[in-house]
Amino acid sequence: MKKTAIFILLGLILASVSYSQVKVNFTLTAPRVENFYFVYDLNVVVQSGQYWAVGSSNIRVNFVTNPVNGLTVKADNPAINPNPNIHNANGYQAMTTTSVASGVAIGLNILTFNTSGFYRFAPGTYRLATIRWNRVDSTCLATMTFRVPTAQYPSTIFDSTVQILYPGSWTVTNPPANQVVSVLNNSGVIPKVYTLYQNYPNPFNPSTTIKFDIPKSTYAKLIIYDILGREVMKLIDEKIDAGSYDITWDGSGFASGTYIYKFVTDDFTDIKKMILVK
Repeated sequence: MKKTAIFILLGLILASVSYSQVKVNFTLTAPRVENFYFVYDLNVVVQSGQYWAVGSSNIRVNFVTNPVNGLTVKADNPAINPNPNIHNANGYQAMTTTSVASGVAIGLNILTFNTSGFYRFAPGTYRLATIRWNRVDSTCLATMTFRVPTAQYPSTIFDSTVQILYPGSWTVTNPPANQVVSVLNNSGVIPKVYTLYQNYPNPFNPSTTIKFDIPKSTYAKLIIYDILGREVMKLIDEKIDAGSYDITWDGSGFASGTYIYKFVTDDFTDIKKMILVK
């Protein structure tokens, strides 16, 4: 009788413990303009205590712009910045990006002919590849959402040869809505020296303007970090002509706090702080 009571008690204890079965979560990070394209890094976050044996998969993302048709898919074969462990290695073919559903979505395609020996991602965050769009309207707002199985042409994820289910085994985290594709304005005035100005307004809610001068054509990066030094967004990552520029950052999807913006060229680097208040 005592043994029976003990087993019943153990069963109740075990039944009350909830174990997460989610293996992976897909994210889009670091929206930026790079080589005249609007880009996102498509990442996978493998959950603690899990691993992902990467099978053939299609990860698909809807995009909506305001005004409409502000972006079009830049299909890449091979994909840009592919993860070397699952791209042209150990039975994996070249990753590609393709237009999906007549151009309303973009897909990252992972292809392998493996039946065993799949590459395993341990717990952690990994970039799979960079996905890109042509900028038809360089001042539009873009909203990205992963295509889950309720959508037509949904994402399909395989763990080795087994298709895993959403949201039981894989989930997604959509980025903030209404990311600014690019608002980079050149006054046409050629300055004599490099200068990074204090943003205005500051503090700001929700958007602010960052101005900088460059006296000659150069490759430039303008990157925003949080106060802990983690990259939040790349506003510029491309070669630009000499001029006096301003660019707007919309912080609608970000938390209040102090942020750092860093401007880097071949010959110049400067850093300043700004405060988002909501």
